[in-house]
Amino acid sequence: MRWVLGVVLGWAVSAGPAVAQPQADRPTWAEFLGPMRNGVSTEKGLYLDWGEAPPKQLWKRAVGGGYSSVVVDGPTLYLMVSRNDRDGLLALNAADGSEKYFVDLAPVYLDRQRQGPGPRATPTLRDGKLYCQLPRGELFCLAAADGKRLWSKDIFTEASSTNPIKEFYYWGVSGSPLVEDGKVIVQPGGNQNNSVIALDAATGRLLWKGGNGPISYGSPIAIDAAGRRQIVATTGTSLIGLDPKTGQQLWSYAIGNAMFNTNCVNPVHVGDGKLFYSSAYGAGTALVQIVNAGKGQLQVKELWRNKLLQNLFVTSIVHEGHIYGSHGDIGAVMFKCLDLATGQEKWTDRRIGRCMMLAVEGHLLILSERGSLRSLRMNPQKSDTRGLMPNVLAGRCWAAPALCDGRLYLRDESDLVCLDLRK
Repeated sequence: MRWVLGVVLGWAVSAGPAVAQPQADRPTWAEFLGPMRNGVSTEKGLYLDWGEAPPKQLWKRAVGGGYSSVVVDGPTLYLMVSRNDRDGLLALNAADGSEKYFVDLAPVYLDRQRQGPGPRATPTLRDGKLYCQLPRGELFCLAAADGKRLWSKDIFTEASSTNPIKEFYYWGVSGSPLVEDGKVIVQPGGNQNNSVIALDAATGRLLWKGGNGPISYGSPIAIDAAGRRQIVATTGTSLIGLDPKTGQQLWSYAIGNAMFNTNCVNPVHVGDGKLFYSSAYGAGTALVQIVNAGKGQLQVKELWRNKLLQNLFVTSIVHEGHIYGSHGDIGAVMFKCLDLATGQEKWTDRRIGRCMMLAVEGHLLILSERGSLRSLRMNPQKSDTRGLMPNVLAGRCWAAPALCDGRLYLRDESDLVCLDLRK
């Protein structure tokens, strides 16, 4: 059986500069990969070196199928799930996991390879609204307070692009919406300047279309590079940069993918206009820099490229000049550390395998595909495990962890668990 894991949300994490603004003064984890949209928590004073005493489980509850991660706004958390052959949004009390409401949005999605039912994308919370992307291309704007529908669109229709739902090697829309300057940015894919589109966050009205390239499974980010604000998106074949006001394509960098156009992870901005990217199935890893070419033009400078690290569905974390990530696709999967400046391999750990992860206080919280949780101190000299909790979850874990107010949220295909990392 081919392990084609494009159904999983692509995600990128970096200890580098922020790419989105925090939400509010109260504790939030308000979008895919957290308030700074980079998967790195800024919380301090957590219990991360466990020894013989693992973190306490606060609660666990059945939520339904899907691969959506969790977003948190104070006392409430939200995630996309499948329930009774329907896909929708579930709101829970953060304190005990009890249900607040469920919004039925669409028939349940199942890819043609039957890798798993349910939503793939994580909702984005902004200004009391939730932007929810469904696998068939339906995009909903809901009131966070009660789940009331405010507007909905089909992103393929808006972009005048082809929905690839009938293709065998396709696993549904997986990119989580990016909200930037009053616009909702999503990626339907297309080669008629319609690979990425922007909708008005208040009304859903189409504002622009831009970029070229087939649909991918990653999520867009917003960065400042070479003196310009930019949307950086991953297509099935390349990285592209877009003007957030007009959608004009500013630059493109070919990634390539030997199989299926399954670029599933996000670019990582590591500062000074530098972007790190890695993809599996032979594509490899690269560090590039966006530079000013004069006369308002931008270009991409490749700093290095190799195949020592190939991320399948979880983008590596960059911390203090080193890259930490999972390498491998169909065959054996291992965990590696590379030097960011040169791409040189520092160490390899074959024990960890496929995993999801989150960074906090110099540690990686690594959730294995089979439900074990590891705390790994980011050490370029060796693989440095500081705690291990086996069998936290029993099902396949393809959703990114979330961390808010000292509470760690982990999910498999049926259950959601909350662990207390407060000392």
